[in-house]
Amino acid sequence: MAALLAVATGPAGAGDRIPAATLRQNLFASCFHTETDGWAVGDLARMFSTNDGGKSWERHNTSTRRSFVALSCPDAQHLWAAGQLGEIMHSADGGKTWTLQQTGVQRKLLDIDFATVQRGLAVGDYGTLLRTDDGGTTWARVPIPHDITLPPDVAEVVDPGDTDGGRTWQVQKSPVETSLFGVFFADAQRGWAVGMESTLLATTDGGATWQKVEVDTPKGFPLALYDVAVHGQYGWAVGNSGLLLHSRDRGASWHLVEVPVQLRGAWFRTVSLLEGGRGFIMGAKGMVLSTDGDRFTPLKQRF
Repeated sequence: MAALLAVATGPAGAGDRIPAATLRQNLFASCFHTETDGWAVGDLARMFSTNDGGKSWERHNTSTRRSFVALSCPDAQHLWAAGQLGEIMHSADGGKTWTLQQTGVQRKLLDIDFATVQRGLAVGDYGTLLRTDDGGTTWARVPIPHDITLPPDVAEVVDPGDTDGGRTWQVQKSPVETSLFGVFFADAQRGWAVGMESTLLATTDGGATWQKVEVDTPKGFPLALYDVAVHGQYGWAVGNSGLLLHSRDRGASWHLVEVPVQLRGAWFRTVSLLEGGRGFIMGAKGMVLSTDGDRFTPLKQRF
């Protein structure tokens, strides 16, 4: 593992608070620790924080203009954002200051996840897989098994809670050949994955086997699902052209959610869930929905 220096960027420039009604940037990833406090990342390396449940947002500027598409927040103080050209930004003080962590790669990083404030994984295109055991001070490439064939532009979210912390990997067979964009595990055994053609897969044995879940979809062409999350009884899966699915039975079954016609042209990219099904769904042009169980409320009235 090569030791790579983290370049300090100092305090992130912060702008005025932005009401949810006027938020316009595409939002790609989010994380919330309470019903009021959370973060989102999007276009042009913009970072946004809220302390009022998404009703208003403070913009934080960084030292780069390249978009971040992934975000991990293992606790309220430690945040990581990942994006283009192997860039990872880190904050250890709740977003007051950020440092650029050098990864040694130039590939697009598509997702990042930290199991603890020290151990994390990042994935990217062309089979890029990175691992850290020191909070990102150093990152090392992890070789994938030779019998894994990945599409050239897709390698999505991974969870560092496996048996050896992401040091080694094994192939897990799925019943589909379509691209998968998001995966979520509620515990070591129960997980879900989503992707193209409204694909939703589920496992109850830690990924040893996966089953395709039949879901309701809008009439017409099958739409992509981009993210999924389950917390307690409730779950949400989100995707293209206003596609929303919800679950009331711990992810065992999923049902199509009717959305206003104004939302059917928007894509949703990220979902964060808390206790009781409360959470947030975000996506195109600053769209933020708050969830409560199996219901949602847009935080802006004009889409």
